[in-house]
Amino acid sequence: MQIVKCENQGQWDGWIVKNSAHHQFPQSWQWGEILISEGKKVERLFVMENNQPMALAQVFYAMFPLGIKYAFCQEGPIFNPGLKEEELKVILHNLAEYFKIQNCIFFRLEPSLSLPIVKYKMRSTIDVTPCATTILDLSKTEDQLLTSMHQKTRYNINLAQKKNLIIKQEKNFEVFFKLMNETAKRDGFTLHGRSHYEKVLNSDLIKQINVYVGGQSISAGVFIGFGDTLTYLYGASNYTERALMAPYLMQWEGIKLGKSLGYKFYDFYGIAPGKKNEQGEYIYNNKHQYAGITRFKICFGGQYLELPGTFDLIINPNKYWLYKILRVVRRIF
Repeated sequence: MQIVKCENQGQWDGWIVKNSAHHQFPQSWQWGEILISEGKKVERLFVMENNQPMALAQVFYAMFPLGIKYAFCQEGPIFNPGLKEEELKVILHNLAEYFKIQNCIFFRLEPSLSLPIVKYKMRSTIDVTPCATTILDLSKTEDQLLTSMHQKTRYNINLAQKKNLIIKQEKNFEVFFKLMNETAKRDGFTLHGRSHYEKVLNSDLIKQINVYVGGQSISAGVFIGFGDTLTYLYGASNYTERALMAPYLMQWEGIKLGKSLGYKFYDFYGIAPGKKNEQGEYIYNNKHQYAGITRFKICFGGQYLELPGTFDLIINPNKYWLYKILRVVRRIF
């Protein structure tokens, strides 16, 4: 096998669409362009055998002090379906050897399947991308989608529809970023820098839905479409007007948007991992970082999907542990 850089967007995106389910936007060509616009070094790599792609990995390189460098493949690599364990081992080994030549101390990956043990030690790490989500089947009718929701969710959507709210499908960065800052402050999470969100919203992949009352923006949703899937990427709302249930209406409008644009699936993109008990209740850790949004999302129905998580394929063990120490120090200070 050999590693080959790809320079053709049609070839790249076409292979992803053909060889994966619920197509992963972080591996799409245009998401890579967003990363490049932020100043990241991005490589799009095919793992080839007999001139045929066996897997692909869009990666960007992250740099730390003391010469520490690693490659990160978000929601990837994507493998040719039906590969045998030995073939997976060879692919991983070739990728590790490639990144070793690039002076990376480890390769961070987020596969969609369990991977075999290889020469290089693989260590589970804190999830970067949410490993659990729910996915709606958009081939269902609107009535079928509403019926599959929790009764309270349907009630809140109907309530919001009676409140003279104005819904606009528009890209309005200032509306989104203002509400995002309010939501982050209220819920205690850290935002990316302003320029990151500006570059994301500038992408052709992105749709935005805003909800207004009396000229005031009270909810905003940002959605990203790639292949057969529309993903709910970001959501924000005004807490003062929470009685109007605008986030429920915004979510429903996003689902309907996905249907109207011909997507097959709607991905809620991130809930706390869990499982249903005998009574059908979804049980999860209420201290998980996504606990606050989990109940909201699961009440819209959808199929539960959980991926293996985020892993580090360790190429240089000594420097890897130095990296782990640096990460701890940075979090403290």
